[in-house]
Amino acid sequence: MDDWTVALRAVTGRWVVGLVVMAGLFAVPVRVSTPVAGIVGPARAAAQETILRGRSDLRGLTELVERCTAGNPDFVSPCREVGLAAMSLQQGVGLLGALGSDIPGNSSTLGRRLGAMPRVGLAVSGGLLGVRVPPVSSATAEGLEGTETLALAGLRVDVAAGAFDGFRLAPTLGGVLAVDLIGSYSRVRLPGGAGVTGSSSGFGLGARVGLLRESFTVPGISVSATRRWHGSLQAGAIDAGTVAQADTELTVSSLRAVVGKNWFVLGLMGGAGWDRYAGDTRLSVPRGAADPGSVTGHVASERTIYFISGWFNFIITQVSAELGVADGVPDPFADRAGVYDPSGLNWYLSAAFRITL
Repeated sequence: MDDWTVALRAVTGRWVVGLVVMAGLFAVPVRVSTPVAGIVGPARAAAQETILRGRSDLRGLTELVERCTAGNPDFVSPCREVGLAAMSLQQGVGLLGALGSDIPGNSSTLGRRLGAMPRVGLAVSGGLLGVRVPPVSSATAEGLEGTETLALAGLRVDVAAGAFDGFRLAPTLGGVLAVDLIGSYSRVRLPGGAGVTGSSSGFGLGARVGLLRESFTVPGISVSATRRWHGSLQAGAIDAGTVAQADTELTVSSLRAVVGKNWFVLGLMGGAGWDRYAGDTRLSVPRGAADPGSVTGHVASERTIYFISGWFNFIITQVSAELGVADGVPDPFADRAGVYDPSGLNWYLSAAFRITL
């Protein structure tokens, strides 16, 4: 066996491992259950804004609400509003856990240092996000038809390691099909209140594939895929006197594409992506002492994400900031009386510190 054959097998094996990891993230149905609750004070009605050419979708909610109402018009509004609140919580917690870039302040794959030694990056990010929801702390169906804003704060820790250095096409064109493996832990704090309280934590796995590594002449370009599993979320609390309650699990699948460039100590990056938030959801609207009125179904929504970030480099460390926006989803109920509008945009702001060795 000649040297070329050995090298080709080594490269092929590493690349197949990277592809298997990325595909496996979207094939394994892992669930995590951690109780959570909470909602906070009133805010403005959702804006009628959408992102041009963005993709948004919502599945499973209309069927679940139809089962929840059971043909009784008195339960139509509570089932609809608490179902939309569960979907909005999925999107808010999912977005704050995923953010924009999977590796803050870096558009290229990390690659390797010397021989088989991978380059490793550790990043800590903090983010803020406002999420509009129906006021599920209400004790009446009429009160549930308003809107509130939840102030969410999140913390994310990412670890990335270069698994494959990729191919070099020319002296300044390298990192083609390079692979980084990514692991993350996130914790999102929800505001206290009768409807939602506490925090939701989750972990994630993913991979980033380089299309082009940054050099003096070209920007860094890469794409990534991740999956994150969060604890369960609760909207409303029947035991505390609310008219309805929703409990939902959350799994977030994300795709990202980024391009960026460093100019000595400064850098700039922009990107776009797609998120899918999904989980089994239980809606509860009591119909009497002997009937809790609970139904369960799978709810999933998809939307497009856009973001931009800038950073300062300090040899092996970096400080970055990111601003992003996520599209809303169409309201599935054309004749709703509620004020909450799920088609409004979600903006977030985050800052991160990263060290690369």
